[in-house]
Amino acid sequence: GIYGSYVWGYFDKKKSDYDVFLIFNSKLENEGEMLMQLFKRITVQYFCTKKELMDLIKEGHWSTYITFIKSARMLYYSKNYGGFIDKLKKIDFVKNLKNFDRIKWKAKFNIDVIKRGKGYDGAKYALPALRSRLQLLTYIKYRKLVWDLPNVIKLNKNFLTNKEQRFLVQLDKSVRERKNNFPNKKMAINLSDKINRKILSLLMPTS
Repeated sequence: GIYGSYVWGYFDKKKSDYDVFLIFNSKLENEGEMLMQLFKRITVQYFCTKKELMDLIKEGHWSTYITFIKSARMLYYSKNYGGFIDKLKKIDFVKNLKNFDRIKWKAKFNIDVIKRGKGYDGAKYALPALRSRLQLLTYIKYRKLVWDLPNVIKLNKNFLTNKEQRFLVQLDKSVRERKNNFPNKKMAINLSDKINRKILSLLMPTS
């Protein structure tokens, strides 16, 4: 599967790498090292079997869940992969979630990375981090898997202020145009914290 800048429309032939995932029927030995030697500009995110991926998702890997269902573009896939995706679509992420600590950990991790981010690299990380949190919030509230940012913003208009909505649009534009700046990092940190607190309140209302 291919995802990342190649799919989102801001791929640079000279600077970008290709973000891919691979699903194996069984584990291979030293697969990461092997592929890095063969393909210098490919970044492989997932080295998993189908069972391992299912387990990861139930442990709270939300971004994995939506990446496979919505964002990854396939140049080729087998019948087995199609069956895997069909099975994945039937999972209710919230009902099957076994590890809420993973959601908490990812929330803190995102904020820590955003705080350290600078320029284009900082904005490039902050955009999908914020979008994935909004996607998760949308899924919890409506049980809808929505990928694109405009629709995610639209579905959360009652939750996001006008200023926050404008910031997300500006951040998306900045990343797509590869501008070497990070517009309003403080807003990104505060918004990430706001979304995460709302997610946790919905997942664990008694906490």
